[in-house]
Amino acid sequence: MAETIPFEKVQSACVRIIESLEKNRDYLNDLDAPIGDSDHGESVCNAFRKAKEAVDALPEGERDIGALLQSVGKSIIFSGGAAMGPLYGTAFMDAGLAVGGKSELNLEDLVPMWEAFAAGIERRGKVQPGEKTMYDTVYPVAGAVKEAVEKGSTLSEIAKAAVEAAQEGMESTKDMLSRRGRSSRLGERSIGHIDPGAASSFFIIRAFFESIA
Repeated sequence: MAETIPFEKVQSACVRIIESLEKNRDYLNDLDAPIGDSDHGESVCNAFRKAKEAVDALPEGERDIGALLQSVGKSIIFSGGAAMGPLYGTAFMDAGLAVGGKSELNLEDLVPMWEAFAAGIERRGKVQPGEKTMYDTVYPVAGAVKEAVEKGSTLSEIAKAAVEAAQEGMESTKDMLSRRGRSSRLGERSIGHIDPGAASSFFIIRAFFESIA
C-alpha cells in the first residue's frame, strides 16, 4: 500500500515547527548578533506564534491541507515579523496552493509542495542561490525531495534526503559573502557566520520532515 501523509500529520508538523523554533530562539538570536540586530530568533518565534493561533483556530472537521498551510502563511505575513515574515508567509501560502483540496498527501505531492515553498521565497525575496539567505537552505530541499521521489524512495528516505540537503545548504552560508539585507553592509565581515534565516529555515524543514516521517 502506498504511503500517504494525512491532514493530522501535517497539522502536527506545523505545531512541531513552532516548538522547534521556540527551542532554538536564543541560538538564532546569537547567530544574528554579529551580522544583524540579535533578534532573528525573537522575530521568527513571534511570527510563528501567530501561526500556532491559526492552527488552533481551524474549524472542527477541517481537513484541507492546502487551506491549513495557507492559513499558517497568512498569519505569518500579518504577524509583523520583520523582513522574514512576508518571506515565510508567502512560502507557506504558495505551498498550500500547490496541495489545495487534499486531505492527505501522497509522496509525489511533496514535490510541487516544496517547489512552491522555495519559489515563494525566491519570488518574494527576489533572491538567488549563493546570496547568504534562507533560500540557500530551502532551494536544495525541493531538488532533494524531487530526486528521492523519482527514485521511488520511502517517506523516511525522502525525509532524510530533505533534512540533509537543508543542513548542507544552511552550513554553506557560513562561507558566503552576504548580498542581501542588513548583513550585506558588512561586506567581507559577513563571511564566517551562518545566516540566521538559513538556520531558522533548517529548523522549519527538519521539524516538518521528522514529524511527518
